[in-house]
Amino acid sequence: MKRFLMLGLLCWAELISAGAYAATQNFTLYIDAGTLTINGAGGTVIDVLSFSDGGMAMTSVPGPALSVSEGDAVNVTVVNRHTASHNFVVSGVSTDATAIAAGASRTYSFSAPAAGAYVYADTLNNNINREMGLYGALLVRPAGGGNTAWTGGPAYDFERLWVMGEMDKPRWNDMVAAGGTVNTSIYKPNYFTMNGLGGFDAMMDMGVMLHGAVGQTALVHIVNGGQFAHALHFHANHFKVIAINGVRQSEPFQERDTFSVPPFSTAEVLYTLNKPGDYPMHVHTAQMETANGVYLNGAATMIMAQ
Repeated sequence: MKRFLMLGLLCWAELISAGAYAATQNFTLYIDAGTLTINGAGGTVIDVLSFSDGGMAMTSVPGPALSVSEGDAVNVTVVNRHTASHNFVVSGVSTDATAIAAGASRTYSFSAPAAGAYVYADTLNNNINREMGLYGALLVRPAGGGNTAWTGGPAYDFERLWVMGEMDKPRWNDMVAAGGTVNTSIYKPNYFTMNGLGGFDAMMDMGVMLHGAVGQTALVHIVNGGQFAHALHFHANHFKVIAINGVRQSEPFQERDTFSVPPFSTAEVLYTLNKPGDYPMHVHTAQMETANGVYLNGAATMIMAQ
């Protein structure tokens, strides 16, 4: 009897891992022109393009996080309400890069890959559309659920999603908004964000900060929608790099206090709150810690352990 029960459990696990119980996930995103406000000293209002879910907030930079499970059939319908052509591509996952004409829509379909974090974006127009704000995160959960990075993988107590980005307001955003031509050979961004926030906001946003009890471990999904590498530096403790672009790293996991995430790529790390206190997390490039030169209103947030 025990043998038959064990066989049944093994078959059940195999069916789950094979995606036999995969669902169909449908999303609708809308492309619009709008603005992004960076608050505080050095802040400003930036003209952007964005993916949104069509709710009250018409501008969403980054775009909404799309959460699915391994093996799910994913359909993303993109409605282009802008005046130029756009598309939707999940880096390393989807292959359909067909353009959507102004006023039209298209459904992009793909199968959810292995559990992990992935970046989606509009890949048209020599990266101009992505720089303007058309990027976001796809989060793929383990098929069996639970608080592990993947089925049988490392466990965590809570998670955060950090979508990094930067914008060259005078030479790119202002030029696009005015209907001009961007000189893509010159890119000198002066605004750097986490989840679309400057540092003064991100250091107070409970959905961005790492905050919890001493001993708890956070799974941090880092998604770089920008065109510069973002080298994230955590204070108070080292972290473990467990996945890069959805590819699981070998154990024992590499321990770092700084890790550079290249443009249009992702990484996932485990960070344990090992001692009480308040500590910074920032991008390890002085310019990227600023908003138009004002420190510390760039890519930064806080680590708070009790």
